[in-house]
Amino acid sequence: MAENENQKGADRANRIIESPKRRGFDMSQLAGDRFPPPAWHFDKIAEEMACPEPKDRMMGVVKRMGSQTVPDFSGIDWDTALASYGDIEYPTYYQQPFHSVPGGYLSEAAAVGDRGAMEAIYEEWHPRRSLGLREEITKLIPTDARTIIDLGGGTGDMGSTVAAALPEADVLTLDASPFMLIAGEVQNGGIDNHRLQQGFAEATGLAEGSVDVALITLVFHECPNTIKRSILDEVLRVLRPGGTLVLSDTPTDDLHGFRGFYEPYKKEWLHFDAEATLAEAGFKGMERFEVAPPLWSVTARRPE
Repeated sequence: MAENENQKGADRANRIIESPKRRGFDMSQLAGDRFPPPAWHFDKIAEEMACPEPKDRMMGVVKRMGSQTVPDFSGIDWDTALASYGDIEYPTYYQQPFHSVPGGYLSEAAAVGDRGAMEAIYEEWHPRRSLGLREEITKLIPTDARTIIDLGGGTGDMGSTVAAALPEADVLTLDASPFMLIAGEVQNGGIDNHRLQQGFAEATGLAEGSVDVALITLVFHECPNTIKRSILDEVLRVLRPGGTLVLSDTPTDDLHGFRGFYEPYKKEWLHFDAEATLAEAGFKGMERFEVAPPLWSVTARRPE
């Protein structure tokens, strides 16, 4: 019965996505069989594609993805690699078809497409695309930091950029998706002072006061407000007194200009106030930087 419902959902999505106006781009073909997406994922994707707003920015990204330089993931034995990760319970907020990918981050498609998509999105924002943005964000990290964690770091592009800039620091990329981490080992593995590890940003398992700097980059717009606060509570716990948080994300109205890519929390994001949220969570000394416009960054400190 579940398989039939999934197929019905996929068929509904295909009727919209495969239309000539969509240039034959079929998001449902991204569905994986290792974490089969539920039928409602296809329904949400179909609804997003059917919305009346223009899809020009979304289709522009899809078109540009093909011209980006990306790693070769063909050598990955996904079944063997996934078997090395234990079974964990993914919270509801995480089990969403982010960016209209069935299965969201629990999919091979999201992982192998991450670099190409990010490069395509930020191609017009920085001469070095998304990697250049990460280099700009890295400049906000105190140079004497020795223990740095990148929360929700995906395939590790941010973590590896920081590790290269600060070779004396120990950098940890933490992400919940085994797919992202497996792709990350290909994309950013082999760096002595950088490691990738599975875990949730709101429950890192790290010791209290053990981190000099925490990074949260392009994560909060994909979290409901309750989870944003849980993550900040965890950051405040793991940072040493006087430690630094570097929070970076997209403008609050930007998601509404990327119709076609499903973003479940875009309405909440429209009203997000970084400085007020950080102050409410207990952080001090907030400073805003436009290091890579329109991407913004806010630094804050755990009180001494």
